[in-house]
Amino acid sequence: MSRPRYLPLALLFITLLRIAPQALAQLSPAKPLDKYVVPQPQFEAIVGEYSGERALEYVRGITQFHRIQASPGFTGARNWVMDHLKAYGISDVEVERFPSDGHTRYSTHVGPMAWTAREGELWVEEPFRERLCRFSDQPVCLSTLSNGGEWRGVAVDVGGGTDAASYEGKDVRAKVVFASGYAGAVHREAVIRRGALGVVIYPAADDRPEHPDLVRYNGLWVQADEKEKATFGFQISHRQWERLKPQMASGKLVLRAKVDAELHAGALEVTSAYLRGSDPSKEVILVAHLDHYKFGANDNASGSASLLEIARAVKTLLDQKRIPPLKRTLHFLWVPEHFGTVAWLTKHPEVSERAIAALNLDMVGENLVKTNSRLNIARTPDSLPSFLNDLVENVAEQVEEANLVSPNGSHNLFHWRMTPYTAGSDHDMFNDGSVRVPAVQFGHWPDWTHHTNQDAVDKVDSTTLRRVGVLATASAVWLATAGDEEAVHLLPLVMSGAGLRSFERIRLGGATLLPFAPATAIQGSTKPELTPEQRAKAQEAVRRFFVLGQMKWSGVRSLEQLMTPEGTKNLQRLIDPPDHQAIVTALGPDTARPKSMQRVPKKKYIGPIADGPASPWFRQALGAEYAWWQEQVRQVPQFELVVYEAGNFADSKRSLAEIEDAVAAEYGELPQGFIEGLFDRLAKIGLVEWVEKK
Repeated sequence: MSRPRYLPLALLFITLLRIAPQALAQLSPAKPLDKYVVPQPQFEAIVGEYSGERALEYVRGITQFHRIQASPGFTGARNWVMDHLKAYGISDVEVERFPSDGHTRYSTHVGPMAWTAREGELWVEEPFRERLCRFSDQPVCLSTLSNGGEWRGVAVDVGGGTDAASYEGKDVRAKVVFASGYAGAVHREAVIRRGALGVVIYPAADDRPEHPDLVRYNGLWVQADEKEKATFGFQISHRQWERLKPQMASGKLVLRAKVDAELHAGALEVTSAYLRGSDPSKEVILVAHLDHYKFGANDNASGSASLLEIARAVKTLLDQKRIPPLKRTLHFLWVPEHFGTVAWLTKHPEVSERAIAALNLDMVGENLVKTNSRLNIARTPDSLPSFLNDLVENVAEQVEEANLVSPNGSHNLFHWRMTPYTAGSDHDMFNDGSVRVPAVQFGHWPDWTHHTNQDAVDKVDSTTLRRVGVLATASAVWLATAGDEEAVHLLPLVMSGAGLRSFERIRLGGATLLPFAPATAIQGSTKPELTPEQRAKAQEAVRRFFVLGQMKWSGVRSLEQLMTPEGTKNLQRLIDPPDHQAIVTALGPDTARPKSMQRVPKKKYIGPIADGPASPWFRQALGAEYAWWQEQVRQVPQFELVVYEAGNFADSKRSLAEIEDAVAAEYGELPQGFIEGLFDRLAKIGLVEWVEKK
């Protein structure tokens, strides 16, 4: 968990609240604590059954489809997955469909139009003749949601092309616009607003120039009210752009584009498969997004393939009685990324009570040498502390020690790390403050092939698939079977601080870094000789430090989801947390901030705010206030994460001042007035409401 960088050292008191092994024995006297929470026989059974080679074959199967959201290719990939599930005896499968038409909105996400694409070609016709792109040869070269038609015109370069400044002094009407910005934004500016024929996107000069033949994935993301004006988009490589630049400068470059495709209304398809537990009221979710261009091997055929292999392996192990029966249901979700997840969660608010955890698999098959990458396991955000982080870290260490390889895979080192919360995939939606299902993400980064034609099966490694697959499977089975004894085994990890290997924290027997501040620290912040400014700053620091204590104890209490009522009572007797709120109250009223900061917001949306070419609703809704938003993007470090967490803390239990303290404790000092300005603007467009404090 992040620690605030600005707290005075005098306030950073800690207590060594150590759980003695004897105390743990009172809860679980039957067996000594092993260094790994997953029992070794259970781990070895999973290792023996899970196949990285089989997962790689699934990757090959899924990548044969150009699986854009709400497209026939996505349906083809979904049917392929379902056929394999049924072949393995997993028949408890369902598909839910949600309207997707470029108009229907799920929270801040607008479901994209459906797209049926058959072919597309881009040709240079003058001063020479050369085909630059053919969709059937290179699917990624045709911008997603390009409309059908045929066009011919002179080319003009507008630079970035995503804002009005790019077009000053340039007439683009009835011309083919070349630009380096994202295709959807360029198309909206050039074609929809200025009457250009279409767009061709070349790489920015600093975008992986060492790989001159990369073709980037882009989309037009046409909205329903833009359909009649929408045309085409293509992407070209660095090498192709360098060849065309001299002709572009002469003003004599003529191109012809032809696309055989239709835009129409469709549906976002979300596929669920279940391995049922004995308690139907609780489940563990494993999620992967099935959508992407052909090939999209690591992103994210690898995650979708891994879910299929996890389901097969667990089903086999259960049938053979080589792992304990499931107490909680394993729920596998194949989704259209972001759009489908938000739509599904909107329909199923009960998941907040039903799911105890989620594992998101997104980009989990990289050959680490070929892609120069490593596995990052993103923790839950500070707004949703959970034992899940410590469990997964411990299992990752177990996988590392096992030194797993696949018969035809690499012998690369298992290069992995736990990271603070990072956004960008479907775990965002589950960790959201309106959903509150703790979710970690397994994903590789960096990856120079990301969103390009080079993200192909040859960059996928069956050894990596096996390692990450075993890690996710062992974690999921533990989550689905754990009870009082298993929760107690994990307790020392959840209570302890960072800095040690997890098995060493188990050996030490308890926590090492639980924050508190003694009365002297509080008294020091209220000394009469302090100036009002000094007093306000000292009190603010104490409050923000206590946020960390509250979050830490919430993580400890999350173990209760695994325990029986009797086990929970014993746990509560063992861990008697300090009354953080009482200590904060002793500081006295917060008089340094305006009274308006005592207002209490409640968020009404799910996930990070969608603010991009695929979902222009938010920008349109803000109107003139969007200029303020853009300025904050430039001024506030980690802006998207700050806004995401601020929303998560807006749970009708915290005032604006308390939200500011919580976010600042996680990400550092915020500009004065930012939090209030943020929520005032979100309230104006209906994403937040003001409520009485609960």
